[in-house]
Amino acid sequence: MSQGVTLKSYNGAIKLILDPEMNFNELLGLVRDKFYSSKAFLGSSSIILDIEGRKLSDFEESLIVDAINASCDVDVACIVGKNENDQEHIRKVGEILNDKINSLDKCIILQSSVMNKQVIDVEDSVLVLGDVNPGSQIKSCGNIIVLGGLYGSAYAGSAGDETAFVCAIEMEPESLIIGDKKYTPDSKPIWSAMLKPAPKVARVCDGELTIGPLNRVVMEKIYESKKL
Repeated sequence: MSQGVTLKSYNGAIKLILDPEMNFNELLGLVRDKFYSSKAFLGSSSIILDIEGRKLSDFEESLIVDAINASCDVDVACIVGKNENDQEHIRKVGEILNDKINSLDKCIILQSSVMNKQVIDVEDSVLVLGDVNPGSQIKSCGNIIVLGGLYGSAYAGSAGDETAFVCAIEMEPESLIIGDKKYTPDSKPIWSAMLKPAPKVARVCDGELTIGPLNRVVMEKIYESKKL
């Protein structure tokens, strides 16, 4: 007999396996119960949620997120499916950051999302385990790494360091500055709790602030430039 709901942890994400045949309302109750009983294990953190076993509509996904938020202290940073590109994005981001984050001289880790009107202004590099929400701002003399969505404002290399970088799983900033180079999007960012991750990195290249895909080759070039 199916358990209805199964939780597994992998690659920094929580895999939620759902019974494909069970009544959705009954399933929703089981999701609440499962996350409530796992509250102590999950703690207070932002998570990447991988849903498998059942095809859900956007509305059903939103109900799942609401049920999780009401049952424990985690914040769902983004939802991914079984799509191989999504899985590859998560794997690559994990590999790149695991290799490089220890190279930072100092790094402040924020274990929650940065909320509207909140301002973070520090000298060290910043790692955000969650989202940088619209209306919020992070300012750092070093680098800014967001393991979620960057929807607010980010100012890296604030002491004039144009070798600094900003990377995020979802890059839709209200404004972005590195050193004295500024990027302002043409339109307002689209913010949603249900994202399809597309990791990107912003850096200054040939005197211009550029935003492109996050990959190992780009990160190696960034760190080589910092050694010069």
